[in-house]
Amino acid sequence: MKNKFNTTRRHTVTDANINYYATPFVHPKRRMAEHDFIYMLKGKWKIGQNDEVFELTEDTLLILYANNTHYGAGPCLPDSKTMYFHLSFEEECFKETDEICVVESLINASSNRNIKKYFYEIVNSKLCSNHKKADIFFDLLMCEISDAANQQATVQIGEQIKNIIHKNPESFLSNKELSQKTHVSVKTAETKFKNLFGVTIHQYILKFKVEQAIAYFKNFPEMSIKEIAYNLGFYDEYHFSKQFKKIMGTSPNKYKKEIVTKNKE
Repeated sequence: MKNKFNTTRRHTVTDANINYYATPFVHPKRRMAEHDFIYMLKGKWKIGQNDEVFELTEDTLLILYANNTHYGAGPCLPDSKTMYFHLSFEEECFKETDEICVVESLINASSNRNIKKYFYEIVNSKLCSNHKKADIFFDLLMCEISDAANQQATVQIGEQIKNIIHKNPESFLSNKELSQKTHVSVKTAETKFKNLFGVTIHQYILKFKVEQAIAYFKNFPEMSIKEIAYNLGFYDEYHFSKQFKKIMGTSPNKYKKEIVTKNKE
């Protein structure tokens, strides 16, 4: 489930605490008028929301959205420990000028220490009756969660595009085609791919095809440069040779002869 929070307005932390469960405990079934944030410090716990079930493990964060049915899908392990806070909910009327944070219900926070740090600061501030400070730390927490979500999306989309390229060595897929296959805009596909791999999609495709050509040289020395060029989706041998030399600094014919000579030695 995707959860939307309007970060333009200040939310209020209404309750917070740290809970320890010496023996297995099942999360109560309830429908809260507030958001329930749970951070798993130790142990395991299965909690459901409507028709979804989430498994909390150490350093995972679960957001149970307001006005949804929450329930225990199984008891937590003995010796489990969590921290939680409840957050006020107002009917969200999103404007174009609002800053919206969209996050998943279950978040793996193991690679981002600030998420755990700010969660603890919220709980600690609330327990010390510093209510304003708790609300400010919630804003910082949402910034960290949003950054983590964007980073994860970059990896997922970038890896998806890379896998599509690798599965279609015979094609020159356009950025538009790749964006459609990954269900994002062309700009998003281009930006996230470059952020992950450090090169443009087109540069990556050409480098990948050159690597494939070299594999052909090694494994199928009897195959002509022209045949290899067509197998890799190039218009003709000239187009292939031009791109190969640009990347490798030498012609494919010369490179192939060197490989064949080495293999005979």
